[in-house]
Amino acid sequence: MSQPSTELLDRVLISKDRGAPLHMQVRGVLRDIIENQCVDGQAFWTETMLMDKLNVSRATVRKALADLTREGLLVRKAALGTTVSKKMVANTLGVFVHQYNSDYQSELLQACADECRKRGLQMQPYYTHNGDQVSSAFERVKLPPHQQRLVIIGETAGFTGQLYKALEECGYRAIVIDSIVPGFRGAYVGTDNVQVVHMGMAHLRSLGHRRITLLVNEPASVESVQIKIHTFEQICRDEGLTDSHVFHCGTLLGESSFDAAYQSMDKVWLQEPRPTAIFTLSDPGAWAVLKWCAGRRIDVPKDLSVLGFEGVRPSRFTHPALTSVAHPITDLARRAIELLWERETRQEFLPPQFVKGESTGAPTS
Repeated sequence: MSQPSTELLDRVLISKDRGAPLHMQVRGVLRDIIENQCVDGQAFWTETMLMDKLNVSRATVRKALADLTREGLLVRKAALGTTVSKKMVANTLGVFVHQYNSDYQSELLQACADECRKRGLQMQPYYTHNGDQVSSAFERVKLPPHQQRLVIIGETAGFTGQLYKALEECGYRAIVIDSIVPGFRGAYVGTDNVQVVHMGMAHLRSLGHRRITLLVNEPASVESVQIKIHTFEQICRDEGLTDSHVFHCGTLLGESSFDAAYQSMDKVWLQEPRPTAIFTLSDPGAWAVLKWCAGRRIDVPKDLSVLGFEGVRPSRFTHPALTSVAHPITDLARRAIELLWERETRQEFLPPQFVKGESTGAPTS
C-alpha cells in the first residue's frame, strides 16, 4: 500500500518560535495525519522525506517517530520500513480525580460514567490524594495514548497544570473539567462563573433584596472563587447596593466548606445592617446556614433568604429545599468527552442552570 501524499505536509509549520519542542510539534502533526488520513498497514514516510518536507533534523524526526511507535501508531522494521498501525482505538476514558468528600465531584464522576456507557467506552478512575506527586499519579496510567483519553477533575491549580503538561508531552489527549488554572491554554470545559453570580443576584434582586452577603466559604485563593467575588462586587457597585458585602470565612484548601460557613454565621448575623439574603459559594455552605438558622429559630426564607451554588442532589432534601445556581453537570461531562474524541483543544464555559427551591423569598424588613 502506497504512502500517504506528501501534500499533507505542505502547509505544516514547525518552528522554535511556537514554544513547544520541535519533536513534539512533529509528533502532533504526524499523529493527526495517522488518525485522520491513514489506514492500518499503510506504508509511512521515510525519515529523509520528513526531514525535507518539515525542514527539521534527523534527530527530531527520529524522536517523533520513536514516540509514535511507543504509542502503537507506527510499526518500524529494519527490512520493511515504517507502517501505520490502527488496530487499537481509543475506547477508554481515564479520569484523574482528587479523592475528598464532595457531592459535586461525585456527581460529575457519575455523569462521566453515564456518558461513557452511552458511547460504549470504558471508564478508569485514577484517584489522587493530598501530597501526591505528578510523577506518581502519572505512573497509574497503564494504557498507551492511542487507547485512552483523559479527564482531570477536582485537582489544585498547580497539580492540574503539571499533570496536563506531563500527559501532553507523552502524547495523551486530556481535558480539564471545572478547575481553571491561571494562564492555562489547554483543553478545558467549565461552568461560566460570571454568569453564576449574575444569575444568582438577578434572582435575589427580583425578590427585592438589597442587603445581600456573599458568603465565601470556599478557599479565596482559587481563581473561580476570585472571579465570583469580583463579579459580585462589580454588580453591587453598578446597582448601588451599598449594604451588600463579601464575607470571607477564611477557608483553606482541604478544609470543610460546611464547617467554615457554620462557624462564620454568628459574625455574619451581627453585621449592620443585617443581611436579608445570603449567597454561598457552594451548596454545603448553604446547608450550614440553614442548620444555623434552624438552631436559632430564624425562619428561612421569611427572616433570611439562602441561595447556594452547585445544585447537587442532597440540596433537594434540605428543609426548606435549597434554591441554587447549579453546575450543568451532565453537559460538562458530555462536552468534555465530545471534545476529547473530536480532537479539539479549546476552552468552553457553559451556562449555569437555576434550581428553584423554597429557601428564597421577598425580604420582610
